[in-house]
Amino acid sequence: MAFTTTMLSWSTIEYGKRMGPQMKEARAAIRYAADYFLKCATSTPGRLYNPVSDVAAETAAALAAASIVFRKVDPSYSKLLLRTAQKVYQFALQYQGSYSNSLVSAACPFYCSYSGFKDELLWGAAWLFRATNAVYYYKLVKSLGADDQPDIFSWDNKYAGAHVLLSKRALLNGDKNFDQYRQEADNFMCKVLLNSPPSTTQCTQGGLMFKLPESNLQYVTAITFLLTTYSKYMSATKHTFNCGNVFITTNTCRQANILVQLVHELT
Repeated sequence: MAFTTTMLSWSTIEYGKRMGPQMKEARAAIRYAADYFLKCATSTPGRLYNPVSDVAAETAAALAAASIVFRKVDPSYSKLLLRTAQKVYQFALQYQGSYSNSLVSAACPFYCSYSGFKDELLWGAAWLFRATNAVYYYKLVKSLGADDQPDIFSWDNKYAGAHVLLSKRALLNGDKNFDQYRQEADNFMCKVLLNSPPSTTQCTQGGLMFKLPESNLQYVTAITFLLTTYSKYMSATKHTFNCGNVFITTNTCRQANILVQLVHELT
């Protein structure tokens, strides 16, 4: 739920101007979820319902992203979301661990935290940095590193999303301190683009991206969002890169995304 809320917020942040009257509906959905997270985080001081680091840090990410969505239309609500996000993230740092370790029989095998909790700590810190531009969260982001090499993006594994989110500082702001995340985002694209030599992506017989057998469309949806958003960042700065001997432009990412969406609709 927290991941879904974060992604819906990110969608409205990036593409809200194109949403027309649906922007109102998107905000309503985000507020509905954010209100629930506020209750989880504030009902009992010093306690978060459904801890630990992975759930807490993702909840912090959801609240921080939502705070950006409401910054102009409801400033007081936005500030409440951000304050709560900061407190929940501190909870995640203080009580480190994966929630499924204490809920094995209830969470596994379907909702085990297979990627651990470090990706959520990076994801949460990245969103709090985006929301605050505070040096504290910048230092946290840098301390958490960017050395993971994912070929997937989902509710469980946030590394690729964090890398794309942080790459914006390098591409659009020219901030060399974030160049490592731009490189990581490039590497991720190389792994998911079908014609790229380092690609680990397979396709169904009908041509749909195939990652995992359980609920494959969740991975397709999340990854195509990153393809679309990274191509947007690339287009703004005319960024290009190489995947082996294949030259990648913004059109490469967009065309791959259009193909995936078309096959999805046909299936």
